[in-house]
Amino acid sequence: MKIRSKIILFLFLATLVIATGGCSRKNVRHLASDVCMISKGISQQEVLTYLGPPDERKAGETGEIWIYYQVKKSTLRKTPFIGDNLGTEDVEMATIQFVGDQVITCVYRSFTPEEFQKSGVTLPSNESGNK
Repeated sequence: MKIRSKIILFLFLATLVIATGGCSRKNVRHLASDVCMISKGISQQEVLTYLGPPDERKAGETGEIWIYYQVKKSTLRKTPFIGDNLGTEDVEMATIQFVGDQVITCVYRSFTPEEFQKSGVTLPSNESGNK
């Protein structure tokens, strides 16, 4: 009976860890909804408040361009060992262009991995992994 109780406790704890994502406390970005807060004329500081620091910065013709990326995997896709063969994965990208300190355009796109590869854009090394 003692061994059975230990097994049940172990299974309960293992299920709890899996369900809570291992209690990780990394910041979660919801790019699709957060980008809706961005509108023409808001400042870079406001963009930082809504989206955090950009994944990439580029110089544009009229000012700076900030790019945000997010790889979204379905629950099945996150399954250890076999997930690469299950579920779906999409790449979200938001491009925000500034003139001075003010937003002039904000574009959000969602790609399948094939569409993203054809676009010629490459993910920064910290995004290509497991989000």
